[in-house]
Amino acid sequence: RDLGRGNNVVVEGRDMGTVVFPEADVKIFLDADAEIRAERRYLETKDPSGRDLTAIRRDMLRRDENDRTRTLAPLRPAPEAVILDSSEMSVEAVVDRMIRIVDTARMVKP
Repeated sequence: RDLGRGNNVVVEGRDMGTVVFPEADVKIFLDADAEIRAERRYLETKDPSGRDLTAIRRDMLRRDENDRTRTLAPLRPAPEAVILDSSEMSVEAVVDRMIRIVDTARMVKP
């Protein structure tokens, strides 16, 4: 929180917009289909533990459910967050969209 006070920062995390930086000027809730997220994780990590895609998907879904139902800081978008579904987007397209969201917010801010 100290890092964000009076500075322009970009942070990511499951409760950044709702708990850590609730007063942030721009909030983006990045999401993607669970199947696609599992495939991306699998390709990204080439998991040395030998977990297959099914195990990665199962663990990811379990974590999502635990995060959504926890009492303290449950996973949810802030009411004013822009929800960005990256399921069918490249990394470059996601970054471009985020930049446009931030630029639009700057134009609107007094």
